[in-house]
Amino acid sequence: MKICLINNLYPPFNRGGAERVVENQAQKFMADGHDVFVITSRPLRLSSPYQGETEGYRVYRFYPFNLISYYHLSKLPAILRALWRLVDTFNFYSYFKIKKILRAKKPDIIYTHNLTGLGLLIPRLIKKLKIKNIQTMHDVVGVRPSGLLLLGQEKENIFIKIWTMLNRWLYGSPDEVHFPSEWLMDYYSAHNFFPNSKKEVIRNFPVPTADLLSNKKLKSPDRMILSYIGQIEVHKGILFLLNTINELRIKNYELWIMGTGSALNQAKKLATGNPRIKFLSYQPKEKIQAYLKQSDYTIVPSLCYENSPTVIFESLAAGVPVIASNLGGIPELVRAGESGYLFTAGNVQLLSDILNKLTPQGLKL
Repeated sequence: MKICLINNLYPPFNRGGAERVVENQAQKFMADGHDVFVITSRPLRLSSPYQGETEGYRVYRFYPFNLISYYHLSKLPAILRALWRLVDTFNFYSYFKIKKILRAKKPDIIYTHNLTGLGLLIPRLIKKLKIKNIQTMHDVVGVRPSGLLLLGQEKENIFIKIWTMLNRWLYGSPDEVHFPSEWLMDYYSAHNFFPNSKKEVIRNFPVPTADLLSNKKLKSPDRMILSYIGQIEVHKGILFLLNTINELRIKNYELWIMGTGSALNQAKKLATGNPRIKFLSYQPKEKIQAYLKQSDYTIVPSLCYENSPTVIFESLAAGVPVIASNLGGIPELVRAGESGYLFTAGNVQLLSDILNKLTPQGLKL
């Protein structure tokens, strides 16, 4: 079977877990003997190693004409991002570019993922070409242009309602729609998306079920190692985490921060003078696994409604319990008291209580 995968980004241009999901999907289809190809966007300037064949399948990368590439979208000020989204929604260059590829390759089925940055006319194009389409939703971008639903900002204004109506029409009803969490499927159902589609929850990765807290011991007797792995952004809760850590009366711990983002300087400022907090920058997945093997707990302190954070799967697969916000799809992955601990998002006291409880006698000031 000839299979096409479409996503706004593809490795090595990663911004989140969706790129990992699509890459794994492509590799699995290849291993199963299917003819696979990927369509994705790229920055305006691209060096040759990122074009053409990769691991036995072809990746079609092109720059959809707009103010800037999706990969660099965060560099635009808010007012220009609004204009960018308008162009992106009705990006006819992208429409005809992808149409040309699909007509030449003639896939039997198309798996679409994140479409922001490639254009929201793609579902209409696939329907017109009469190709089976399975759409995976990775966030709330159909309702919120940013793809983020922040704690305390759940109310929807007139602009969000107009955006929702437009996206509901543009996406239509693909043959199937997959959601990595029950929470996300319920969210879109509540907004009347995909009325005639078959809807199903399919996890991005298998969820480990081992009890990781029974007889839990620190990997080093003289310190507790905590890992934060993800974007250094306010909505990810990293600044909240650092403020909480600074208030704790514990010693002999280390907090490893892996990632980069627009809040990096703020995070480093909060960590000034604290040698226990180490910034390790962005790490490839191989090195993340090595760091996880040395970690006692992974912290996911999100202040936004997460769908299915990849870091939770990686942590649990490595046998490392997770301390996470009780928000969005996270409680579906972390079983409190077995694979980790949950706390109310943004609650300093509850997170502090958990960390103090985990700190053995002798490590407190």
